[in-house]
Amino acid sequence: MTQGIHRFPQEQANFTDNSGKLPPHNIAAEEAILSGILLDPEAIHRIKDRLKPEHFFVSAHKDIYQACLRLSNKSQETDLLSVTSWLHDHGILTKVGGRNKLASLVTPTAVNVDHFAALVIEKAVLREIIQTGNDISTLGYSTELGIPEIISSITDKLSLIIDTPSFQTKEENLRSQHTRLLNDLYSIYTTCVEPAFRFFRLHHLANESRTSINFLERLYLKSLTDQCSKLLTYEELKELAGSTVREWLLNGLVPKSTTILLASDGGVGKTKLAYGIGKILIQGSKFGPFQSTGEKRRILYYQGDESEGDMLQALETLGYSESDISKYVRVRFGWSAENMPTLIQDLKEFQPELVFIDSLSTANRFSIYRESEMEYARPILEMTGLANQYKVTFVIVHHTNKEGGVRGTTAIRNAVSEVWTLSKDNSQTATAYDRILEIDKSRSRSSGKKYRLMFNSEDLSFSFLGEEGDELGGPGHSAKENTLELLASHRNIKFTSEEIAHRLGISKPYARRYLAELSADGLISVVRQPGKANVYFLAYEGSPKDHPSDHLSSHSENLDSNSLQRDFESGIKKRGSPQDHPSDHPTNVDTASNTAKGDPRSGENSEKNPSTEISEDKGGVEDHLWLNPLSDNNSGGDPGGDPPPILCESIHTVQAAVEPLPAKDCSSFSPGDPGGDPLPLLQEKATYWSASFKREVKVFQIFDELSEVSCQVPGRGTIGIPFTDLQCCEQSPRSNLMVGDKVVILVGKNKETFATITTIRADGIWLKCDDRKKSLTRAFFPHQLVKA
Repeated sequence: MTQGIHRFPQEQANFTDNSGKLPPHNIAAEEAILSGILLDPEAIHRIKDRLKPEHFFVSAHKDIYQACLRLSNKSQETDLLSVTSWLHDHGILTKVGGRNKLASLVTPTAVNVDHFAALVIEKAVLREIIQTGNDISTLGYSTELGIPEIISSITDKLSLIIDTPSFQTKEENLRSQHTRLLNDLYSIYTTCVEPAFRFFRLHHLANESRTSINFLERLYLKSLTDQCSKLLTYEELKELAGSTVREWLLNGLVPKSTTILLASDGGVGKTKLAYGIGKILIQGSKFGPFQSTGEKRRILYYQGDESEGDMLQALETLGYSESDISKYVRVRFGWSAENMPTLIQDLKEFQPELVFIDSLSTANRFSIYRESEMEYARPILEMTGLANQYKVTFVIVHHTNKEGGVRGTTAIRNAVSEVWTLSKDNSQTATAYDRILEIDKSRSRSSGKKYRLMFNSEDLSFSFLGEEGDELGGPGHSAKENTLELLASHRNIKFTSEEIAHRLGISKPYARRYLAELSADGLISVVRQPGKANVYFLAYEGSPKDHPSDHLSSHSENLDSNSLQRDFESGIKKRGSPQDHPSDHPTNVDTASNTAKGDPRSGENSEKNPSTEISEDKGGVEDHLWLNPLSDNNSGGDPGGDPPPILCESIHTVQAAVEPLPAKDCSSFSPGDPGGDPLPLLQEKATYWSASFKREVKVFQIFDELSEVSCQVPGRGTIGIPFTDLQCCEQSPRSNLMVGDKVVILVGKNKETFATITTIRADGIWLKCDDRKKSLTRAFFPHQLVKA
């Protein structure tokens, strides 16, 4: 059997002749419509935009309805007398059956003309389908036309039914044409990789729609700027946003899922800065106060301004050959905005988290628009949509004008969410390698801030010198640094301002002030809840053990006990004991305690040895946040004096603070019991406990083929989570399946297979097939099975 034959259905062809059957119709509904129009002067206005004369099966009914439409269009009555007079004047009264026919239509009963109009239209569409089928059948017997001409004719006939259905109103018809045209344009611009073929398809579409290529391009551009959503309720807004906490790749500098414009003059080093940021995100390191929220980020470089040799030399100099950095980098040369489908394909296959476009001018080199025209910014608008769709951040390198602003149309600046400008430092004390990075525009953090950088021409790296005006340490500089140090060493742990003030030995108003500044600059994340104290933290993606600062135990492999003690005594310890915060203990993983209180036992406090506190198990509930009063010259930089003693309640000591945190600790707020059934019964819109995120999550969609669910994770948005990560919490639906139960498989290639449960483990339910010829080599989950 040839490969071509497989394209045709295997069922026996049916050549039954249906010519003896009466076409679909509903005469009673047609008469009811005419009766309603003759009796109710408003009835015609409810259906005339939808119901057409050709929808009627009986020709007399078609003529009578046509008469009613003519009268209505002239704002005349459509009662029995007026319609009879119009038919008589136009010589078709006898044709429709005379006055007796019209009188027989008038039945003094309430008629729902909208309902009957829908029935008549439905029959008309069926007749149109039959007619189209007859026409296609005739083409099948044709010997004059070739296969391409026949296929083209069939496509045209079918499109008349599909694209311009006869039951639509004029407005609906226009909407349908508009939607179809935009869908065709979206397909052309996002799937046609070859520019020449894309232009050919545009030309063909322009001829087919009787428009021009220029009109189609402008229509597509207008669709990109149409970002208006439906009218949302507050609950829908919360569900759509997922979280009020901004997500970052590099806290305070590189937000997630956005577009950034990096503009500078030539020769300043914007491309090298981009390479440097890429390396930081792969390594999970930091750039000055800007902390990475993860590591091993996938970076995609679209290079158009540098040659292959120059780029490789720059990356090698920056250390891209170190470790496994190169695994997370992909590069493409010669890309232009005309190759947008190539970018979409790369986003799907490589799934980068950051894309650098160097530069906008090169990407737009084939554009028919000048840099000063609004349409020049169209690629950026397309990238904005892709950023949201594929959860990726774009950094687009561009040039500045003579005044130092973004070169070209203001639409370029307006189209992006963030604008950075990199310039030489022209101050009198600056060297030739000093640079100023300004956050000129931002929708994620405060704008207008300037940061001083130093370019190292030997290794092409940038060093962070500090915020402009604060390089040598201004008021509160040490407090900010100490806050970042504290949060960086306790990733994903949430602290109140009172707890941070206590840990750093500064006053609460002073702490709140600098926490507000740090969160406004995006350097730390804040969760604001009405009626509750704000909590502050630094996020880190992945399991806690992935980041060395998350556990004291991660240091113990390389540091002996003396160096560990010295670390405490020289760092946070001078402002508070390592046990001051519950994050130092296995009993608390996700959040610090609630608002701290004054210690009623101040007289009992005594100085403790740090090494003793780390190793000694005292048992019971103790004051782990007790802090001795600091002297006035304390390094916390607190202008407000010493804080009152405070106590964090309900925090238990453990045997050793350096032990790894337990995998299923649920922190101090008791979000739900993660225990119970090892395998939950997965259902959409149900709530479960996530072992990796250590919090309750809500399932929105189940993907059996991937063994994953799409979950709403508080503070993280919508994320894919494997089945095995979910456990039962208090409100989770539970399975009643047991070992030995007879079940039927509901999914996969073994669907509808009968089997017996042999084992229930954390990785799934293992089955033995009743049919010995079949072998089941994987585990299933409760929602994929049903008792036989």
